[in-house]
Order: sequence, then structure tokens, then C-alpha cells
Amino acid sequence: MRIYIMLLSLLWCTWAVSQHDEPGSFREYELRQERVDIEINITELLHQLTYVETRVRPRVYEELIELQQRWHRVIEELIQIDRIEHPQPPVK
Repeated sequence: MRIYIMLLSLLWCTWAVSQHDEPGSFREYELRQERVDIEINITELLHQLTYVETRVRPRVYEELIELQQRWHRVIEELIQIDRIEHPQPPVK
């Protein structure tokens, strides 16, 4: 009898977890992770500006600009995903 109750409880918990609708998707997770990585890289590059030689600074600026563009693309895609998952009612 105990085994029956344990199996039934396990099955019930498994079903409840599988029916739980998690917001977001794996793509959203990847984008959020990429956003964090970009922000860390930007922080490091900004720190490098405090000690790099003058001849290297243009390359650091280029990398900062590239990261800024990537960051904007990631944010735009995250907004798109959010709009798909949470459509807004039409404005009256």
C-alpha cells in the first residue's frame, strides 16, 4: 500500500511540474546569458582604458562599439520574445 501511495504521489508531482508553464524559453535564457557576458566584457574594456597605451586605445574603442551593437541586438530580441509571450491589448 505504501508503494502504491508513493508511486501515485510521484506521478502526481511529476504531472504538476510538467504542467507548470514557465515564462520564457531556452532562447530567452541564452540571450540573457549573452547580455551578461557582453556587460562583463564592456566593463573589462572600460577598465582597460585606464591603463592601455595610446596606440592600443582605438582597438579598445572598436571592441566597445562592437559590444554595444551586440548588446542592442540582444535587447531587441529579448523585447520581441517578451511581446510574443505577453501580447498587449489594443489601445482604445
